[in-house]
Amino acid sequence: MSDLRFFFHPRAIAVIGATDDKTKPGYHLLKKVMERAARDGGSVYPVNPRTAEIVGVKCYPTLAAVPGDLDVVVVMIGDAEQGLRDAVAKKATFCIIFTAGFSEIGAEGAARERELSRIAAEGGVRLFGPNTNVNAFELFPDLPGKKIGLITQSGHQGRPIAQGVDLGIGLSYWAPTGNEADLEAADFIEYYVTHEDTGVIAAYIEGFKSIPRLRVAAEKAARAQKPIVLVKVGRTNAGARMAMSHTGHLTGADDVHDAFFKQYGIVRVDDLDELLETSALLARLPKPPGDGVCIYAISGGTGAHMADMCEWAGLRLPPLMNETQNQLHTLIPDYLTVSNPVDNGAQPVRKPGQNRWLIEQCLDDPSCDILVCPITGVLPSMSKIVATDIVDAYKSAKKPVIVIWGSPVVDEDGYRILVEGGVPMFRSFRSCVIGIRRYLDYWKFIDSFEERTAPDVSAGAELPEGSGPLSEDEAATIAEHFGIPFARRALVEGGIEAGMAAGELGPTVVMKACGRGILHKSDAGLVRVGVSPDEAGPLFDELDKLGREYAGDGGYDGVLVEEMVDDGEEVIVGVKNDPQFGPVIVFGLGGVFVEVMRDVSRRVVPLTRGEAEAMIREVRGFPLLDGARGRPKADIDALADLLMNVSHMATALGNRLQELDLNPVRVLPAGHGVIALDALLIRS
Repeated sequence: MSDLRFFFHPRAIAVIGATDDKTKPGYHLLKKVMERAARDGGSVYPVNPRTAEIVGVKCYPTLAAVPGDLDVVVVMIGDAEQGLRDAVAKKATFCIIFTAGFSEIGAEGAARERELSRIAAEGGVRLFGPNTNVNAFELFPDLPGKKIGLITQSGHQGRPIAQGVDLGIGLSYWAPTGNEADLEAADFIEYYVTHEDTGVIAAYIEGFKSIPRLRVAAEKAARAQKPIVLVKVGRTNAGARMAMSHTGHLTGADDVHDAFFKQYGIVRVDDLDELLETSALLARLPKPPGDGVCIYAISGGTGAHMADMCEWAGLRLPPLMNETQNQLHTLIPDYLTVSNPVDNGAQPVRKPGQNRWLIEQCLDDPSCDILVCPITGVLPSMSKIVATDIVDAYKSAKKPVIVIWGSPVVDEDGYRILVEGGVPMFRSFRSCVIGIRRYLDYWKFIDSFEERTAPDVSAGAELPEGSGPLSEDEAATIAEHFGIPFARRALVEGGIEAGMAAGELGPTVVMKACGRGILHKSDAGLVRVGVSPDEAGPLFDELDKLGREYAGDGGYDGVLVEEMVDDGEEVIVGVKNDPQFGPVIVFGLGGVFVEVMRDVSRRVVPLTRGEAEAMIREVRGFPLLDGARGRPKADIDALADLLMNVSHMATALGNRLQELDLNPVRVLPAGHGVIALDALLIRS
């Protein structure tokens, strides 16, 4: 990995295609590079055979003519491949290709992009782009406090975040990565993790190039407690299509992305306003002392509205202590509510010092962990006082303080005071409560963060050669090697044998036709339940005949006789091999919860124990497992063990496992374990 310090702060940089024509991008981009170099003390070398000088700087006819070593070469000519070859010949460290017309336009462009990657890799040059710009050399003011490191796969989509400096939000660097033929978002995440002044990593992502690289970078960010906040395009088919046409990235299955983000503490937001506001919140505030939110408002209506929004977002509004309420009522009339939200009625705001004292009383209350101060309509006579007191409270750093500036008026003293004071600010109630929810969830993730280690799977079974499905008995046998418990069963080939097996497994059993050519036994009428030993023999002939006809050349093994298990709650556990993320585990309650409500949780393999437990608890039907309406509590520990063993199995089998479906699984009452009753395993 090349040292990205010399990408952002090149000691010597050449621009191929620089021009003195002010109507062309080459002129303005050269000026930007020169401004950055002037601050960093680097040298800039324009390259253009048609001119001797640009903006007072000597211009060179070829890159080879440039003296000395180069950290960065910027290619701004149509023949990007030749520009890259020149950079390789010059032994530059980095090459930025501004030129577009590669994978974002289809197969032909993708082939040209692969050729760029090959040239760069063989020549030892790290490639940035193509289809990018030189916003990496944007000059940002050195504002106080932790800063945001920005990564965008679209230069334009990063502009609103970069303009956050006008709101006093500091940025350290901006990496507009473009098509990521070589250097990718994960490389810059890792760099920002090591950069001391960067406190939060903000990103606009259309698709990840390498999930293994992202996994490593995200784990490093979690270990360093540096939040990653991102917009990820591809929630809808329309978004996915546009991302493909824009940068050639595969967006992947959106629900799998969400599962991955949850596992690695990545904060996903929906738009660029949220990206800026949430990133700034996480950069400016330390870990909260707790999750109790207190609302301090100058209007009862504002407080009621905020309370409603907080409950909608799942935020906790604990009542303030009676002692605190009595203190507040020394300045606030008794007819106003001060339990939480606190309505000061705007009266103390008019007297210097009183409003600040009230804010301090709220912050001193042990039930208040985060103070939110919403300001809606602007009255200049009050907003300046309120804003000054909020800034003073924020700077005292007792507890997190957040403000909402809900007015469309920004040309006002109160707004200016808040911006200059660096208080975390939101522009709407909704964005504020969502931002706080994400802030709390991030620190909850950090508190439960577990280092992920590869499980020991050496004792597991191997899949038979070939692709396609295995029979249920084969699938169950392999799963049992990984500690997955199945109902007792016997594969029989005759009626007498079926009757004997039923007698051993009874009093009643399940009988199924079994074979690699039989995938959906119930739909084909190849399953019978509640079969007695006396019925098993005659039923064998019927199932055997139907099974052979259904399986055809797909493969038929015989009839499976299995013990009946009616106790407990029914769940499903599955694995699907995602083309980007690898094995993904799916968990849900059986029946209507999965088929109609699609009530499932997902995680990317490998799981930690905490993630397995979280998967179980986050489905909406979890109360049925937790003893709702008089049901016995299910064996949650055994179910978590099952999910962990399925994770080990998926890890061991790797890409050879295309799909695993354990459906149904019976979760027995606490202390009695779990039993899988059916299995479908498909090999890649």
